[in-house]
Amino acid sequence: MRKPSAYTLLFTLGLFFTAALPSAAQVASIDYLQGWVDLRYPSGDVVEAMIGDELEKDDTVITGEDGTATLARQGAAEIVINPNTVFSIREIDSGGQKETVMHTALGSVKFKFLRLFGIEPKISTPSTVAGVRGTEFTVYAGDEGSALFTVDSGEVMVTSQGIPVVLYEGEGVEVKAGRPPGEKFEKKGRPIDYSQWAQEKQAEFSADPIAGLRGIERQMDGYVREVENLSVMLEEQLSRLNKMREEIQTIKEKEGEAKAQKFFDEQLSPESNIASSINHNLRYFALTAFSMKRFVIAKQYSLLKAQLLIGNLAEESKKSLEIIESIANKFDTKIVPILVSNDI
Repeated sequence: MRKPSAYTLLFTLGLFFTAALPSAAQVASIDYLQGWVDLRYPSGDVVEAMIGDELEKDDTVITGEDGTATLARQGAAEIVINPNTVFSIREIDSGGQKETVMHTALGSVKFKFLRLFGIEPKISTPSTVAGVRGTEFTVYAGDEGSALFTVDSGEVMVTSQGIPVVLYEGEGVEVKAGRPPGEKFEKKGRPIDYSQWAQEKQAEFSADPIAGLRGIERQMDGYVREVENLSVMLEEQLSRLNKMREEIQTIKEKEGEAKAQKFFDEQLSPESNIASSINHNLRYFALTAFSMKRFVIAKQYSLLKAQLLIGNLAEESKKSLEIIESIANKFDTKIVPILVSNDI
């Protein structure tokens, strides 16, 4: 019989989390819309976006070729989602404190933080994460895994492969999947044309697909390691909770309801919060890996398969397909068991 995963155990022991999990809170609201803009909810439902819609954790905004959406965040930030963009609001647990992560899976998003308010959100793409401080900047995410950050004012720290680079006003940096940030450059003149930049990055990728895919593979391997480590931690924590559940039942039978409640409040509930935090981060990394699989790997796979169908596939491209299939296998075996049907 197959051993249940930690994530499966989470649901079988779900009663522990009732008190630990806060209700969903509004993260942003839609202030302006133009053209085709959809909202995808964690349930999997996709609806037409409307001005005034409130966005919560795990909601996704999808814009079409003519679509633009402007979000307001608690009166302290303005977020402009440009055409052909997929933008999600996520959350990660850092030291017991929830942090919002605004994820650009594909396309370009301009952020403007109007004033400081507590912990400012992290900004991510499939291959990078950035911390901000009272800032105005733009994020570009290409469909071959590259990311580009340009800063108009303030300060942004972009991290990839554990290596950070700090950008100041008028600076930018490009990051390829699975690699550290490149050299900073001076941002000049008009905003970068996302479509042109994305085409250039795809052309570079196609010129040496094996190198590009090795970078994507390193990035996916990083997410797999996070998921594996967190899965072990969660399973151990749930095993501990299971024993405590048995213990609290014994206390209730022998010492009464009051002693059982005291045990719950002082011991079981804090341990439940730890398990909740671990699961929170497990889901975050699984969804980020899924973002890379859906918007980066799937695109490159379809391009290579198209070349195969027209008989224009060189030996290098065949090797590229093998790498993609290897990445997909890791994803299917390590990440998919963590996802739920609504994610896919």
